Amino acid sequence: MSSRLKSSTAARRVFIVEDHPVFREGLVRMLGSEVDLEVCGEAGDYEQGLKSIQRLRPNIALVDLELPGKSGLDLIKKIRALKLPVKLLVVSMYDEALYADRVLRAGGDGYIMKEESPEEIIHAIRDVLDGHIYVSEEVMASQMKSPSKPEKSEENLLDQLSDLELNVLELLGRG
Repeated sequence: MSSRLKSSTAARRVFIVEDHPVFREGLVRMLGSEVDLEVCGEAGDYEQGLKSIQRLRPNIALVDLELPGKSGLDLIKKIRALKLPVKLLVVSMYDEALYADRVLRAGGDGYIMKEESPEEIIHAIRDVLDGHIYVSEEVMASQMKSPSKPEKSEENLLDQLSDLELNVLELLGRG
């Protein structure tokens, strides 16, 4: 898109729900340099995130999975239950192979790891805003595989866990 088109188009509003202040500030600064995106607000927990998203009506919310109170997955489910017209992109440190499918089933529009480059995160935001589902190529490839007979693998066993059980397992694994 040419810079002339960008400047004549209203910026799309981004809300950030992230409990780590340094990472949240990094996202705010990164998005501040994009003429077609503007941060309309931020929150550090589930409750404030939900209230602010309801009030501010952003085009997209960037949501971390681990939040004080309830999880980012709970936030996505609540936003979808309220039928709020906001795109939801998870930006998380948790393994995408384990969580992306859960996020999409809960009503999220995409999943990107925090370790990705700023350029890739911006690309993911724009992709989701344009109506696409965003996940890594590796996750997309594994979703496209549909074995005729499911294998008893560790990943299949993890799929049988509830969201809460998987979160507890992840926390136990980190000590």
